Amino acid sequence: MISDVIAGKRFFSDNSCLWTIGLLLCVVTATGCPRMVSLDYQPSNPLRGQGTVGIATFRYQPSNEHRVRPRQVETNPSSKTDLFLSQEIGVFFSDALRLELSRSGYAMNDASDRFVSGAITRFYLDWRSEEDRTFELDVDYMVQSAERTLFSWRCSSLQKGPNMLAEDGILIRKGTADCMRRFIEAAQDARVL
Repeated sequence: MISDVIAGKRFFSDNSCLWTIGLLLCVVTATGCPRMVSLDYQPSNPLRGQGTVGIATFRYQPSNEHRVRPRQVETNPSSKTDLFLSQEIGVFFSDALRLELSRSGYAMNDASDRFVSGAITRFYLDWRSEEDRTFELDVDYMVQSAERTLFSWRCSSLQKGPNMLAEDGILIRKGTADCMRRFIEAAQDARVL
């Protein structure tokens, strides 16, 4: 009789543990798990230039408007997973521009009288479609000197790829590189870089 009681307690103990794990898995599946993406940005533009320029940290407008957090990529509200970069998106973008300008031959100096700043108005990844993933990027650039705007330019980039998790970082890097190259080219054509 005592062994039946002990066996019963063990049965209920094991089942409640399994039940708790099952419930936890259901909650995680229903709410989704945040994913972290670490991007090792590699500059790729073929443009050449010279001179000294500074880079101010770009503002991430969706975060400033409290729609997402500073590291969070915008996604469709019906998505069950949140996507975060390993660093703040404004910092990631500023660092990427610094790398691209250095690759082109510009000297980086934050004390320069000419600097680039701007705002990221859209940094959106959508994987709702079962066929592909889409990354949308909208950025407003400004080249300033002594608090005077010399040049402003807006870039939009749309990148599509297969619907695979590994594609997220690739699409973000492609969209970022596309806007960087086009901005540098436009600023050179305007003779402000």
